[in-house]
Formats: sequence, structure tokens, C-alpha cells
Amino acid sequence: MVGVVAAAMVFSALGVLVAVVVPPFASADEAQHTAYALAVADGSLPGLDTPVRSRIPGMPGLPAGCRVSPRQFRAAVNVHADHLCGRRLRRPLTNFDVVYTANHPPLFYAVEAVPLRSGIAVDHPLAGFRAARGVNIALGVTALIATAALVRGVLPRQPGAAVGAAAITGAVGLFVFPSGQVYNDTIAVATITGLLAVTVAIARRGPGPRTLLALAVLGPAAAASRASGAVALMVVVPAVGVVVAAHTAGRLVRRAGRGLAVAGGLAALTFAATGWFYLRNVHRYGDPTAFGRIAAMLPIRGPRPSAQQVVRDPEFWWHVYRGLFGRVSLLTGYAERMAVGFAIVTGAGVLAAVVRVLTAKISAARAPDSLAISAGLYGGGTRGSGPPGSGQGAGSEQGRRQPGARLAGSVVWILLVAHCLLVIATLVGYAAAGGAAFTRYLLPMLPVLACVVAVCWRALPLGRRGLPTVVLVAALALLTLTMITRDLAWRNPALASLSPVDRLRTAWAAEAPGPADLALSGLAGFALVGGLLLTVALWKLGDPMLAADPMLAADPMLAADASLAGDPLWAADSLVAGDPLVAGDALVAADALVAGGGEAAQVSADR
Repeated sequence: MVGVVAAAMVFSALGVLVAVVVPPFASADEAQHTAYALAVADGSLPGLDTPVRSRIPGMPGLPAGCRVSPRQFRAAVNVHADHLCGRRLRRPLTNFDVVYTANHPPLFYAVEAVPLRSGIAVDHPLAGFRAARGVNIALGVTALIATAALVRGVLPRQPGAAVGAAAITGAVGLFVFPSGQVYNDTIAVATITGLLAVTVAIARRGPGPRTLLALAVLGPAAAASRASGAVALMVVVPAVGVVVAAHTAGRLVRRAGRGLAVAGGLAALTFAATGWFYLRNVHRYGDPTAFGRIAAMLPIRGPRPSAQQVVRDPEFWWHVYRGLFGRVSLLTGYAERMAVGFAIVTGAGVLAAVVRVLTAKISAARAPDSLAISAGLYGGGTRGSGPPGSGQGAGSEQGRRQPGARLAGSVVWILLVAHCLLVIATLVGYAAAGGAAFTRYLLPMLPVLACVVAVCWRALPLGRRGLPTVVLVAALALLTLTMITRDLAWRNPALASLSPVDRLRTAWAAEAPGPADLALSGLAGFALVGGLLLTVALWKLGDPMLAADPMLAADPMLAADASLAGDPLWAADSLVAGDPLVAGDALVAADALVAGGGEAAQVSADR
């Protein structure tokens, strides 16, 4: 918990910095997202021909008092009119003056409508806009919590990986930039990741009232946040059906019926809550996401490659990778070298993880007798008796309550792989249809990617104590800060001659009241405290005694982890923890590791 709070502190400092120093509506789409939320605040749902009206200082669009119908405005846009409502505009109208974000579901905009409407009501619309950015940062914190919960369920034996994944997610520019502005990507990441975490929890522990309630809330919420949430449900719904059936006792018909009932109920509830919106898009624009209409409105010049050409194009993937850290055109010099360094060290972590796993398996195969002696001495079991749930006493009772634990464990990995493949396919399909290589479309799989990176960096020297992860998070935060300062200079060339600190100071003073130096120092101190707490949390989570902690060994998520079944090292360790004569004695529990192969046994426990 301390580690997740620390990750949220680092992220919040970066997010607040973006929310304050980046001028309102300077980023593409923010005016359209804001116009959508203001329309919802007025009790209406905009369409792709609804005009953007300037209701907040600095907001582009028609004058606030100009009222025209969508049909009239579409006609004016088609002829590039430069006057409307009896007023001469500063430029001809284009499709960038319509709410082209109206193809998105309305959940995010209903949330943001509250601060935006409140700001206008008290005659401080810009303050309401800043508050809306702040609400999005809060949504980002919930996404970090969901990330930690997801990784905790996927890798129950590695709580440090859960903290590391949350910290990595909160420090990378791809997540920080949209979270500090009015974009709907953050709520999509939060709801989709939460939905995946609940599905994994059901796979590990079985369905319960709380997890089923969370599923009933997060399923519709994900589909109502962004179309990527509806896509995620395509893999979540069948996965839920399988894991519920796997955790149901009785005959095959009963198990299949219960799985179908829960999966069908989730699908029906989601369709009842959000289906009307996607059917509206089909009726108005021809497809559920209105992609065809938007592509025609905002065409991108250049040849349209096939999906196979996109997949095989290294330049495309290099562009996408660099987009993880911010605006690609600004990732130059030492910033680009840092990005390359991240990839190289992560690759080294992959090799280190593979070597450790292979070493543990070889050592376990060479010392089966000593492991059997340890298991028999402390727990009265036999070699290969598996994790809690396959031995005697309470563990075996839990195992009998989970007849399909192995199947449910396999579904977890299939679910994550299928989810990532769907997200990648969405990006590739968009690029093949002529769209730009927006790395932002990979945000729904960012927590899974952060989990992989966290595991790889934990495999490096001192990784179990979290030191490489802390270095990575610090480097990512520094790179994100660098990209913020470069983005400010790119938007305002007058700042280009200033140092990075002076750019931040000038931008803060221009956008927020009060002493800039004090505010920036406060944010820096807040982030540093978060970094210190993160270091302490990861160090404590890497304590060797944690692996021998009887409370950890009794964790029901571990008991349901089918990936541990048949591991003799785990069998010996868990039998010791489960022996009533030695329960609570961490030193005796650690002796089982020594009897099971010493160093190799410790590596297996880490795995």
C-alpha cells in the first residue's frame, strides 16, 4: 500500500505540473473534449456536426453567443465560410471546429461536466477548466491502483512487481500527458484495468459477492468510457464465463450453466447500459465507433499500407515506441538515448529472468530427494504435493473447492495476451486505414506492458530489492519532465532560449497565481518524498523473510495459483508454513528453503 501511494505521489506531481503549465486547449482535441462535456452539462449529447463554441477564455470555436443548428454549421464548414451569426470570423471554418469527439461514449464527459459547469456558474470558467484537469489526475490515481491490483493478482508471489508496475505506469509520458489534460484516455485505462483485475481475482479466488458486484459496475463503465472498453469486453466476457465455471463444483452441466449465466449477465448488463450509444453511432454514422465518418472528415494524406505492411515496418514500431515518452518530434539528443537505454536494459532483464528460471528448474531437478525429505519432515507430505490446496487439512479443502484452479490460472494468461493483441490490432488497423501511428491507442495495455517491464527489471542484480526499478522510475520521471519543458518551448518559441527550470517557472507564473518558485519546489519535494517511499516499499517487499512468511504462504491467491502446482520448492515451503507446530516461525520456514536447494530454492521462491 505504501508503494502504491508513493507511485501516486510521483504521478500526481507530474500530472499537476502538466495541468498547470500547459496552456488550455494548446493540445489537439482538448477543445473538442471540453465542448462535449459542456454540452452534456447543458443536458444534450453532441454529434459530429455540433459546433465547438468558445465558452472558456482561450477556447477556440464560434463565439459563445452564436447559436446555429448542426445542419447549418455543417453547410458553413463545407463551404469554408468565414462569417456566421452575422459576425466575421478570424478564419474559415473547417472540420476542426466541430465536436469530432462525439463518437465517444459519454461517461467521461458526464464526470468532467461537473467542474466545468460549476466554474461557469460561479463566473470563473477557467478555474472550472483547471479543476476538470485535476479530476482527470484523480482518475489517473485510480488507474494506478487498478494496475497494482491487476499485477498483484497475476503475480501473487511478487508484490514488488505490482508496486513497480504502478510506479512505471505513473511516470511514463504516454500516461502523464493525457492525464494532466481533458482527455478521456485516463478513465478508459482505469476502468479497463480495473475490469481485468476483477476478472483475474475471480480466476484466482473464485466468484464472490464483491467481485461480481465490481464486475457488474466496471463492465458497463469500461464500455461507457471509450470504445476500447467495449473491445476489452470481447475477451473479458468469455474469460469470466470460463473461470466461473472452473470454480463451480458439480457436474459439467451445472458448471457450464453458471459460467454462461454470469458471462451472459455481464454482456446483457453492459449492452443495456451502453448499447444505445453504439447503436446511435451505427444509425447516424454507419458503424459503432463512427470511424468511417471521422476518417472522411479528417483525412490523412499519403499512401495507405496494408495491415501486413504496417506490422512488418520497423519504422512504424520505432515511431510507436518513441511515442511512449511524449511527442516523437521532440524526443532527440540525450532524451532519445535514454529511450534506447530503457529498451536495452529491459532486454537484459528478459535474459536474466530466463536464466534464473532455467537455473531454478535445473537445481530443483538435481535435488528431488532432499526436497522430499524436507516436505516429509515438516509437513508429512510427499514431493510434488503442490501448493496449499493439494495437501492435507485446510489446504486440501480449499483445493477441493477449486476443481478448476489450473484451468482458471491458464485463462489469466490467455486473457492478458488476447487483450494486448486486440489493442495492437486496433492500432495497426487504424494505421492501415490511413490514420497516424498514435501511441495513445496502446494505453489500454500500458499496465500489462508495465508489468512485463517491472518483472524484467526485478531480474537484474539487486532487482529483488527494487533498486533497478527505482532507478527506472526516476529516469522515466526525469525524461517526462524533460519532454514537458521541450513541449513548452515548442508551443511558445519565446521560451526556447531559457533553461528548462526557467521555462517551467515562466509557464507556471503565466498560468497560475502565487509564487512560482514556491509551487514548483513544493511539487519537487512531493515527488521526492514519493520516490523515497517507493524505495523503502520495494526494499521491504524484497526481504528474503517475506517469502517464508506464513501469512504470505496462506494467501488464498497463492493457493489458487495453478502456475505453482507441482513445484517441489513451493511444496516444501508451503508445507512448513502450514505446519501448526512451526507456523509463525520464519526461521524454521527458511530452513526448508535450505533443505530444498539453498540458492536455487530462493530463486524459485522469487519466481
